Amino acid sequence: MESLWVFAALGTATCFAITGLLAYDASRALGVVAFSFVRMALVAVGFLAYSLIWGFDAQMQLSDVGLLTISGVLGVFLSDTFRYSALTRIGPQLQSLLNTTTAPFALLLGFLILGQVVSGLAMVGTGVIFAGIMLATVSRNASSISRFSGDRGSIMPGVLFGLAAALMQAGSVLIAAPVMLQGIDPISATTVRSVAGAASLLLPTLMSRENRRNISNMNLTIASKAILVAVIGPGIGMTLQLYALASGPVGIVSTLSSASPLIILPLLWVVSKSRPSLFAWIGALIGIFGVWLIVSQG
Repeated sequence: MESLWVFAALGTATCFAITGLLAYDASRALGVVAFSFVRMALVAVGFLAYSLIWGFDAQMQLSDVGLLTISGVLGVFLSDTFRYSALTRIGPQLQSLLNTTTAPFALLLGFLILGQVVSGLAMVGTGVIFAGIMLATVSRNASSISRFSGDRGSIMPGVLFGLAAALMQAGSVLIAAPVMLQGIDPISATTVRSVAGAASLLLPTLMSRENRRNISNMNLTIASKAILVAVIGPGIGMTLQLYALASGPVGIVSTLSSASPLIILPLLWVVSKSRPSLFAWIGALIGIFGVWLIVSQG
């Protein structure tokens, strides 16, 4: 069926929404850095095994490996650490909405570093995204607070961590883009990035006695959630996204793949038995619409 790419793109967003819920308890139990390391180590082992069995892209040069390594450090060590720091503080619903700011941050970095022209429509989309985030943030109230809502105190640290995660992710994509434009095998590129990310997390994990203790005392429930996050997110989710990008228009695929803030709301409703507020739904829709404005401007 020609429309399978639509379901693949929505499947990507669903995978990311599910991993947000699974990662919430696991990251709070293990600690942000320890959880990021465990998750990324599993991803790195999986992709490395696949590349060793099916072959590594022979056209990849040392300079390409260097760029992908830097991209992995930014996109995993920094972005994931900030992302899970935000997740534990503000919960998966608001964190996933903050993740939509990757698009405007990519515009900003492209303008500052590459001198790319930013259209008026993209500027409007940026404003729309931040309007959706502000609406979802200020509308948080006692009736919509659940165990997945993070800390009960000030949400500003979590919001700042979420924005920092999106900025680092945008920088990671910008650095990897020239390599991928050469036609490098995506699996080989992901292998380099995931190994670099896991390696960069190893030292801070080993240097912390608390991280070592949390990992050594990890129970089966937390371990299974970490495995599921690794398999469902980078495994199934990224595979579906690659299929969608190969079969459908980039703008629509990017928008549908960014629908996690909307998909996560009914999941939270079912799991936590707490109905999200009307403004949470409206904020998610506004944020996704802003992403569509940005990715459709080209």
